[in-house]
Amino acid sequence: MFESREARYWPRVGQYCLLDTPDARVRLAATTTMASTLAHEVTQPLTAAANYLYACARRLRSRGEGEQELLMMIEHANRETQKAAEIIRRMRAFIVTGRIAGRRENLRTMVERVAAGLMVPGSSEIEIVRDISLTHYVTADRVQIEQVLSNLLRNACEAIADQARRRIAITARREGRDVVVRIEDNGPGLEPDALARLFEPQFTTKPNGLGLGLPICKTIVEAHGGRIWAENVKGGGAAFHLALPADDGDADDSRGQGR
Repeated sequence: MFESREARYWPRVGQYCLLDTPDARVRLAATTTMASTLAHEVTQPLTAAANYLYACARRLRSRGEGEQELLMMIEHANRETQKAAEIIRRMRAFIVTGRIAGRRENLRTMVERVAAGLMVPGSSEIEIVRDISLTHYVTADRVQIEQVLSNLLRNACEAIADQARRRIAITARREGRDVVVRIEDNGPGLEPDALARLFEPQFTTKPNGLGLGLPICKTIVEAHGGRIWAENVKGGGAAFHLALPADDGDADDSRGQGR
């Protein structure tokens, strides 16, 4: 008997599982506890790894010239390790408090940093066009929003993996009190069922996906007082939109400080 297409995606709220039950609430509490515990425990070995990498870099420098390429790779690994530890610390704080420590950040700088650090197969062959004004500032936790942007950008890269010409356009515009980022790819677009359920926990169209990336992105963005949504592009491709509270330097704008 063939498995139906929808049955591959588990769970579907209201059809394949009941979320508002004593058992579901116990599992949700256990999951939250496990996530908080993992965040706490993983931070320690990451910090140790960063210290070891720093020690390696210091020893290489003491040898003088001739190890610059190796030193550069070690320093890059050290930065990425520290970044991972910081992401975990921020997420743990968010789990505990439910609040975002937002501050004034330049949107273009964040996008440039994410695009420069993009590490996916064939990334050097992908044309990434950016059109973002330097005047766009948002209220955000930089580390968390960069993770959201990184997730969306990696998804776009995966969507265009089979295209002869691979192109991603990242633009931003002001809409009222928000700045809206648009990440558009020239891939095959999204199936209607997937488009409707992209942000459901554990829904995925990837063979080895967990279905958590976009729901986490949605949680982070909404905690900032923003919105995230997707649409198919006429003529092919898909576009993800990320709206964040604009920061014009007004001290009385309290958006982005929590739900």
